[in-house]
Amino acid sequence: MQLKNKVIIVTGGGRGIGEALAIGYAQEGAKIVVAARNTGQLDQVVEKIQSLGGQAISVPTDVRSLPQAKKLAQQTVDQFGKIDILVNNAGINPRGLFLDSKSDEWEQAWQINVVGVVNCCRAVLPVMQSQGHGNIINMGSGMGQVGRGNLSVYCASKFALHGLSQSIAEEVWEDGIIVNVLIPGPVKTELSRPMWEGSGEVRASSDPWKSPEQVVSSAIFLAAQLPSSGMTGQILSIMRRNSP
Repeated sequence: MQLKNKVIIVTGGGRGIGEALAIGYAQEGAKIVVAARNTGQLDQVVEKIQSLGGQAISVPTDVRSLPQAKKLAQQTVDQFGKIDILVNNAGINPRGLFLDSKSDEWEQAWQINVVGVVNCCRAVLPVMQSQGHGNIINMGSGMGQVGRGNLSVYCASKFALHGLSQSIAEEVWEDGIIVNVLIPGPVKTELSRPMWEGSGEVRASSDPWKSPEQVVSSAIFLAAQLPSSGMTGQILSIMRRNSP
């Protein structure tokens, strides 16, 4: 029960990695707030957590909207009285050649993968500052460290996310808040299905594919870091090989 009574927000929590993290955190004693746009998926995750004896609520949220992100933070405080940890997991992964990419693909990826993180951080940081402690975990990518063909839109957004995370970490560490990035490597989700099913698209990496559940232990490690003494501004990669 490493996270007993911690209050954790997980964005993109309706499926895939987000769902696995929400359930894994709950099993460690945390109180969970799952956020995503699909209310049906959110309700299913909450039901799973409650069936295991955990506490969870769902807050339908489009992270591209700052007012909705602020509503997410407020409803969390109203329900549980605090926000200990924010996990920015919501994201999309557009694929295709750079010259074939469309403006709306760049806009959507930037709004969800980068601005969504900005909005959620802006919403929770005042709460964490008033508490004197907090922990933010941003889901990164190996393609935010080494660019890859056919994935320029995604790579650009993740490079931006890594830099953003380290910049925020430098600004808030004196407030007792830590900010880190977790790189899970290739994970079998609906988002990545075209690559792991071998449909002819370039796969994300030569690294072995994981299940969402295999990301949980590392995510618990980061969530259990003490804001007063834990690492911050770091990028933790659990890829088994460093090749892009």
